Amino acid sequence: MTRFSNALRLAAFGLGAALISGCGATSAAAPAHSSHTITIVDDSGQTVTLPGPATRIVTIDPSNTEIALDLGLKSEIVGADAPTFQYAPAPWSSELKGLHDIGPSYPGISVEQVVATKPDLVLATTGVKGLSSLAHFHIPVIILSPESVSGIYHDIQIVGKATGRAKQADAVVKRLRIQMAQLQTMVKNESHHTPTVFLDLGQLFTAGPDSYLNSLLTMAGSKNVADGFSHSAYPQVTPEQVVKADPQIIVYDPADGSTRVIDALPGFAEVTAVKDHEVLAIPQDSYVDEPSPAVAMGLLELIRLIHPHMAVPHDLNQNF
Repeated sequence: MTRFSNALRLAAFGLGAALISGCGATSAAAPAHSSHTITIVDDSGQTVTLPGPATRIVTIDPSNTEIALDLGLKSEIVGADAPTFQYAPAPWSSELKGLHDIGPSYPGISVEQVVATKPDLVLATTGVKGLSSLAHFHIPVIILSPESVSGIYHDIQIVGKATGRAKQADAVVKRLRIQMAQLQTMVKNESHHTPTVFLDLGQLFTAGPDSYLNSLLTMAGSKNVADGFSHSAYPQVTPEQVVKADPQIIVYDPADGSTRVIDALPGFAEVTAVKDHEVLAIPQDSYVDEPSPAVAMGLLELIRLIHPHMAVPHDLNQNF
């Protein structure tokens, strides 16, 4: 299961506020008057207070592990969830050796496994059951669930602040901003066509307006047809909605095998993308699936799919 290829987990994103209610109670790890306390408002809106920079971290979700690794925190990671080991792409996959596997995180974590690592911080995401139980053990939980590319930058800086790696976080964000700007300039200069795109994340779950994937599709020089389908970040849409929108390109997560499903859906034979054989699998879906420092490589993946005739400069490839 990648972050978005499992339909049940996508549904959980829509229930994020309900699932993470109570996580704020895990934040009170130190007296607020301490001169070394760190106070953070995470993506769930909860205020998390740490007594100082975290030094024993559990990462739940590959994206959070990738952020921690990019900040030079490998030695501080005392546990990572099973999806990290299964789905983290290169170059982060090469850094996973020696990390402790705390087991699955979907639909929920093993509280016992997490507690056994004696963490002073858990980096998690929405849709994960069991997080509120960590409050009983006074383990702070930071929820990272960005709604835009800017939100990814913000989350990297949240982790930097929580771990005493603010300078490293600023450097990572600066690098990503440069890479993303290069890619957007390339699209602007080289593309004279803005195709309509439907992104199928599995079982017709897709990227809504309040999602970083919607931001990526726009940056890649396309128009996301699902932008107007729903106000939620990751809605499940109907075949009729997609047929009516008539996207020129359909991009799908190959982990779900969606191309066979799409071919068989009522009315899809008349969709422009299907007629023109523009139903395209994401070659390296882990770059697109994770709101992490992989976002620049994810944008590059989408550009190559949506604008296959666009030449990517050699020096640009070297920056990734």
